[in-house]
Amino acid sequence: MRLDTVRVLVVDDNAMNRATLTALLKAMGVGVIDTAADGQEGLAAVEAKRPDLVLLDVMMPQMDGFEMCRRLRKFHPRTELPVLFVTALDEPKQRAACFAAGGTDVVSKPFNVAEITARVGVHLENRQLLAGLKDYRARVRHELAVARAAQFALLPEPARLAGIRNRTGIAIEGVIETSSEMGGDFWTVFEPDRGSSRIGILLADFAGHGVAASLNVFRLHALMSRRPSVMLGPADLLALLNRELKELLAPGQFAAAFVGVVDGDADTLTYAGASMPSPILVVDGETEVLDTAGPPLGAFADATYDEHVTAMPPGAGLMAYSDALLESLVEGVPVVDEATLPAWVVTAMAGISPTAGLLSRFREWIPGEPPDDLTLVSVRR
Repeated sequence: MRLDTVRVLVVDDNAMNRATLTALLKAMGVGVIDTAADGQEGLAAVEAKRPDLVLLDVMMPQMDGFEMCRRLRKFHPRTELPVLFVTALDEPKQRAACFAAGGTDVVSKPFNVAEITARVGVHLENRQLLAGLKDYRARVRHELAVARAAQFALLPEPARLAGIRNRTGIAIEGVIETSSEMGGDFWTVFEPDRGSSRIGILLADFAGHGVAASLNVFRLHALMSRRPSVMLGPADLLALLNRELKELLAPGQFAAAFVGVVDGDADTLTYAGASMPSPILVVDGETEVLDTAGPPLGAFADATYDEHVTAMPPGAGLMAYSDALLESLVEGVPVVDEATLPAWVVTAMAGISPTAGLLSRFREWIPGEPPDDLTLVSVRR
């Protein structure tokens, strides 16, 4: 432990005691030592000097050590600034009063050099460890915030979605609620053949959450950005992504996924699924639960996927979602289940923003972070 970088404040009305403690601290190798003669001077010195440790006498004029410590603790908790009372008081109740006032430890007068050296050393070491941990946690929070921003930057930009809507009449929106700083859900839009009325969406949910799952999101985004220029149907696209992810993912990692392509000219939805919760199609107020059975991505190298086609005329809407919507519980009861979800979706599709409407209803039951990453994607014609 390096003590030449730490600062200690000695607060004692007795000049001899201050000199003795200063000499002891210097012998230990403490870098900077400040002194104060009473509690008022001590409080001012704490704010001006920002010490790593305070050695504090109890019986002093102007303001005693108890009062100084009580006031100090309003702004400096024990985890931030240790305070060692150095006192001749030796009754159990008197020593207990030191802790009640906010003290970290108590050492006795007359001075025992070995005791003071040991206790000062321990508390300075703890202070350095806590300061290092605090800095580490701050750095991690910053890095996670940067990574989170980078992950959300992968999602479709509002300008792009507005351009698709203006060109094709297909309105797409999505929202992701992560259960921690980083998440394993992802959604995007793509155009199987640019300039046409065909628009595709992909929604994926990687196993787990947090940083490990988010790394797989970046992998999937990279795979989508370099998919072949030749037109692939939803089933072929899932098969391609599965082969690629099988090589990239660690054993036991996989993703559920849904791919749908809306054809504005043919008024159809072509889709395929990989163990994704069944999206719900709403046409004239009637709902159709889509078949998304299929092997998860990255689990089996030779997986194949079934492709389906259904009507999606003007006015129809599609809601796709990750499994947190159906698996979130309140007191052991699902927030919504497969029987009641279609009615929720019909109501949401009638609003200005289907995803916002559905999320708002979900948050009536779970107002904070969801227990798992939650993604909602809606497509309306």
